[in-house]
Amino acid sequence: MKLPRFIENLIPGFKIIDVKEWLQHKKIEVYLEKDTSDCFCNRCGTQLEASRGRHRLQVRHLPIFNFQVYLMVWRHKGHCPTCKKARSEHLNFIAEETPHLSREYAWWLGRMCEISAVSRVAEFAGHDKSTMHRLDFNRLRRLIQHYKIPKVKRISVDEVYSRSNSHYRGENRNQRFFTVISDLDSRRVIWVSDSRDRAALDEFYKIIGTDACREIEVVAADQHDGYRASTEEYCPQATYVWDKFHLLQSFEESVNEERKKLHSDASKKSDIAHLACGTYRYIFLKRESDRTKEESRHILKVIKENEKFAGLELVKERMLYFFQEKTAEDAWKIFEELEKWIVDMGFNFLEKWAKNFNDNWRTIKNYFKCRVTSALSEGNNNVIKTLKRRAYGYRNMTYFKLKILQVCGYLNSRYIKLEE
Repeated sequence: MKLPRFIENLIPGFKIIDVKEWLQHKKIEVYLEKDTSDCFCNRCGTQLEASRGRHRLQVRHLPIFNFQVYLMVWRHKGHCPTCKKARSEHLNFIAEETPHLSREYAWWLGRMCEISAVSRVAEFAGHDKSTMHRLDFNRLRRLIQHYKIPKVKRISVDEVYSRSNSHYRGENRNQRFFTVISDLDSRRVIWVSDSRDRAALDEFYKIIGTDACREIEVVAADQHDGYRASTEEYCPQATYVWDKFHLLQSFEESVNEERKKLHSDASKKSDIAHLACGTYRYIFLKRESDRTKEESRHILKVIKENEKFAGLELVKERMLYFFQEKTAEDAWKIFEELEKWIVDMGFNFLEKWAKNFNDNWRTIKNYFKCRVTSALSEGNNNVIKTLKRRAYGYRNMTYFKLKILQVCGYLNSRYIKLEE
């Protein structure tokens, strides 16, 4: 029987001597034979001497329709003069992760693991779950050895919760996080470091080197002192921008504390007391234009009853327009106006917030220069949390970091071609 040309050239350097079909088991066995008798060490590549025998190797290849395909070949052994021991010969079509799969098939399984859970890929392909986990982990470890962090100009830095305290005893809370660095231009994760201490960002800057650090123009992050200190040391020319959503979050927390204080001082029969529970609990944090008619009516009753709550509502509404100003000077005028209102109304929690805001104005005003946020990192964090839930958690933190780079970064088949 004459074989089709694409079957004859299935594996370069080998010729097909027989093909067996097992229709009942939906299985095809392709028997191969090398074109030459030269054998090279599987470890160092040195030509083997003094044959030590051979053994039959069954290698699973890409399926054809519904048939599983196995490549059957004799693998020779010989003495390696460099290793000083017996070694199996190198076969270029065998995957580096395991000798039982071909390179093309292993790469196909790896691509499946990029878009689905490892357990689901194992079930679909008919492999053991632990085998598929080991295959994916080894593939990622091999790819990360050749991974180069791309040159970036604008980055976003944020932390994501990686594990509970039950896995590693004696560690502090900061060590249970990952520091995730994303490129604001490509919108991909470029690096993941352990912990959320300053050392985590230091590690990234040291890896990319001094020249790459000089190219960074903008760093967007939350109000974490360690990240700012690291950036000021390694990238002094970069503009460090605090995320506006985190700033507004700290403001809303202070407003909420003032709300609690007003409620505790109010009469139980007043509308303010009722605002502290049920569906009305947090409506004062809403923008006035986003409230329903019922919520607006209730707020109006509260404002008429309590002058301080009217002042709190005024401060909150004015602050919501702070980051919409075109220049830092215009935004600063709004803050000075807010600060005067806060002092006049005697809002103690907001006074502390205003003092902290004033002390860090040098960093806060950078937002009006660059207009960037760490919203990209927050979005990537949601993907990472979904990835963790899909796997029901990770015990191997190295594997978890590699999966983050695979799903959210460049460590996948969309950016890496099939290895030669």
